Amino acid sequence: MKFDPGCIQFRLTAGMVLASILGFGGMTAWSNFRMQQILIKGHKDNALEIADRFGQDVAWMDETLPSTMALEKVINYRSTADTAIWIRSPEGELIAQSDTLEMGSWQKDGFAEEVLELPATQTLDSVNIQDRELIICISPLEVNGNLLGDLFVIDDITQNQASFSAVTRDLTLASIFVIGLSALVIAIYVRQSIKPVCKMNELAANVCPDNLADTHLELDRAPTEVRDLAQAFNMMLGRLSAAWDQQRRFVSDVSHELRTPLTLVHGYLQSTLRRCNTLSEPQREGLEIAASEADRTIRMLQDLLDLARADGGHMRFHIERVPLKDMIVETVEMCLYPSDRVNVDIQATGFDARADRNRLKQVLINLIDNAVKYSEDDTVVKVRLKQEGEWAVIQICDRGRGIPTTDLTQIFEPFYRVDEDRSRATGGTGLGLSIVKTLVEGMRGKIKVQSKPGEGSIFTVSLPT
Repeated sequence: MKFDPGCIQFRLTAGMVLASILGFGGMTAWSNFRMQQILIKGHKDNALEIADRFGQDVAWMDETLPSTMALEKVINYRSTADTAIWIRSPEGELIAQSDTLEMGSWQKDGFAEEVLELPATQTLDSVNIQDRELIICISPLEVNGNLLGDLFVIDDITQNQASFSAVTRDLTLASIFVIGLSALVIAIYVRQSIKPVCKMNELAANVCPDNLADTHLELDRAPTEVRDLAQAFNMMLGRLSAAWDQQRRFVSDVSHELRTPLTLVHGYLQSTLRRCNTLSEPQREGLEIAASEADRTIRMLQDLLDLARADGGHMRFHIERVPLKDMIVETVEMCLYPSDRVNVDIQATGFDARADRNRLKQVLINLIDNAVKYSEDDTVVKVRLKQEGEWAVIQICDRGRGIPTTDLTQIFEPFYRVDEDRSRATGGTGLGLSIVKTLVEGMRGKIKVQSKPGEGSIFTVSLPT
């Protein structure tokens, strides 16, 4: 399916996927933020609790142990592999420290020496030293009302941060997977939901006068709004079909009813012209003009009747094998065209086409007659016959004025004229090419035209062999 950012399916899918991204992404980001806060707050609370209770623990120990031993006892009790504690006197001397600072992980790259040199500024914060995340709590240490110095509590949370980052990464990957899966499910769901609309669009694109009466949209599982739209669509098609049938019957009835009286009028005019010898020249000229216009109107009505029958499916074709070479020569000779105006060029012989002989003659007469009418008197119209694969190709080529490119797609429409003044002068009705197209397609053939203004036109009729 062609990508179209303006279609309903894309907009709905993009909107729902964006909502999912914002939902899952927002929830993941908020969860990570809160977990980070909880992690840091927990370690800060632990460090602060050690600092707050350190003096009490030392005072309790001091009742039974000397002061230095009491400090070391409490420090070792409160220390862990990730928590280091030391005490610095007001003069800057190290009074006591935990064994944690002697561990290899703390001695690596002089890390222990660097943290021991931290300034004695009262604080509770998280810092980064040598790419290691630390919680630092520095506070004055008083025991029984005596200031011993500054208490340093360092909690290394690097490993916890690494574990937290791994959890965050896994949570992000899981969110991406869930969002991708949701996008796929949403796309399938939206596509299924708007399938009735696509079906309606496809049906509307294929509606033509030939299938208007038989076109009906049935949607069983569509949403209520789409079913209502389909019902309105079917009602519209029904009204269009009825209007089209009424128009077709009107054209057929009018053509049929007017053709009979006009034929009688034409016959009386011709009879009068043949039998009456007392007519003056102006009278004879007037009757001849009237007879000519009556004959032209009868032909136009016959064309209209043929088109109406074709639209109604009442035009019958007698398809048979037709030897094209003989038929083309016979048609050209029957029309009595001067030999210097129409030239027959047979490039392939010995093959037949499946066609209706009489209808094909009508097609050729119309095309050759148009080529002769719209060409200069000193130019030659060529009728070519050749075979291309399973098709018999007949081309009528002229060196006339040609057809503008903008008119090529419309010349087969009823009553369309490229040049109104020239068509009126030659007696055209604008129905000839429409009849030709109808007859050719009725014989399961194809017709196309190539033309350039000032260079002439080539009408190509292809019939199955």
